[in-house]
Amino acid sequence: MVNQIAVESDDDVARVRILVADDCGTNRLVMKAMLEHDGYEVFLAENGQQAIELFEQECPDLILMDNHMPVIDGYEATRLIKARSCGDFVPIILLAVLSDQDSLVKAIESGGDDILGKPYNRAILSAKIRSLVRVRELYEVQRKQTVELSTYNEQQRRDQMVAEKIFNNIVRSGTLDLTNLRYIVSPMAVFNGDLLLAAATPAGGLHVMVGDFTGHGLAAALGAMPSSEIFYGMTSKGFSIVDIAHEINKKLRLMLPTGMFLATALVEIESSWQSASVWNAGVPDILIRGQDTGIKNRVPSEHLPLGVVNSGEIDGAITRVELAEGDRIFVYTDGVIESRDIEGELFGQKRLDDTVSDHLDASKVFDEITQRLNCFQGDSAQDDDITLIEIVCDPSAVAGLKVAEEEPKKALPPISWKVGLQLQADSMRTTNPLPLLIQMVMEIQGLYDHRERLYTVLSELYSNALDHGLLGLDSKLKQTPDGFMAYYTQRESRLAELEDQSIDLELEHIPHGTGGKLILRMKDTGPGFDMATKRTTLDDNAGHSGRGIALVTTLCVELNHYGNGNQAEAVYIWE
Repeated sequence: MVNQIAVESDDDVARVRILVADDCGTNRLVMKAMLEHDGYEVFLAENGQQAIELFEQECPDLILMDNHMPVIDGYEATRLIKARSCGDFVPIILLAVLSDQDSLVKAIESGGDDILGKPYNRAILSAKIRSLVRVRELYEVQRKQTVELSTYNEQQRRDQMVAEKIFNNIVRSGTLDLTNLRYIVSPMAVFNGDLLLAAATPAGGLHVMVGDFTGHGLAAALGAMPSSEIFYGMTSKGFSIVDIAHEINKKLRLMLPTGMFLATALVEIESSWQSASVWNAGVPDILIRGQDTGIKNRVPSEHLPLGVVNSGEIDGAITRVELAEGDRIFVYTDGVIESRDIEGELFGQKRLDDTVSDHLDASKVFDEITQRLNCFQGDSAQDDDITLIEIVCDPSAVAGLKVAEEEPKKALPPISWKVGLQLQADSMRTTNPLPLLIQMVMEIQGLYDHRERLYTVLSELYSNALDHGLLGLDSKLKQTPDGFMAYYTQRESRLAELEDQSIDLELEHIPHGTGGKLILRMKDTGPGFDMATKRTTLDDNAGHSGRGIALVTTLCVELNHYGNGNQAEAVYIWE
């Protein structure tokens, strides 16, 4: 009785094409009849050469290859077909006498996928064919998935490269290339969960921000882009670090999911470089090292990270630290002190403190930190993003540095306009009017090339009206570092007690020549000063006090005082 091959359906075998290579015509015809009866499409070859040619022409799904044939035998034909299959899996069953051990060895070495002994057993032949057809189908599925996965990975790689470039262009567009800044940024993934930003202020100072988002990679980096845009934009307009913190917090509260936040430290170094304002919200202690001493000050975290509470609940209190030339400020994320060695031990705060304090030569501290950190980690896997920046107190490093602009802008055609603002005691305690006024000038007249000079003029006039006109502070206190800190202590105390006082600010613009004349008026309700007192010039005064009026005089074509000296009017000409 003739054995039949069980066929699941005609559709399953209709696509299966089988090449039979045998030099015996009878064998070929018998094999053809059997296979066609079972629903396969069959091609016949008389020798190995024809088998190779038919393989290339018809692309069969499976081959039955006699081992002994003229021209090219079955072993060589198998090797050549396997070599030309270009990654496709084409199963080859070699037909051989199983008692011939040498034939079995050659069948395996030539790359045959199975062996069928002579004389043929139809049931075994059917089973082997169906088994290898299933293997081929599985192979094709795997190969297709591999190609799709490779294509997907390549697209992901391209997308990641584009996203990384965009990310870096947004996040790294500040002033980190200043000679007094040294830093390391070591992300765990392509996208960094840490944030390191630096930008010049219109008043000639410097803002630095170090942040650490919960999590790593792309999810953490998504919050870095709007945060950096807010930081750069508000810094260029003259806003304080507390204002910046409030705005970033507002943005993060809208976009971050519950449980995700930004631990951050914001440092604002004034143009004199005699003091810095620090706002630490969740990062490790900020360290201040003296030029010839160890750690002389540290600022621990005193605020909640950004994105945790509403902006109205954020504590705006800052820590002010005094600086001397050559001092170094170290700001870093917890990835530094939580780095682990191969045994799982943490690098720790004490190791970092000791490293900062050990060297008498302050210029070598940063290199020593990075060297000790690398040696400590050794071959252990990094399990957090690492960021560290050293800020050296060096006023010359930022001399002449301009604030960052999104794109070059030109002044608008000169027109006539006037704006005014009155500040009461409460608003003076909580509001800095200068960024608002400067932004109004930029929007109305587009004087972007004059932003820093106008900010300096307004800042000096406003500081003179508030600090001296209303608060009665003596600028001579600023002549020493200790006095500088005492000056700001008195300022905060007297400002908190201020009542029933006000400052009126007015900006008036008049077309003048090819440009315009901007008149800046400042009036305070204080007692005024003796206008007969001789003004000093910048050349006469190289200190840190009494330079405001002289600086305004150099930037403006006119500076006049009226009343009891409590009214100032400066005229700035632009072309």
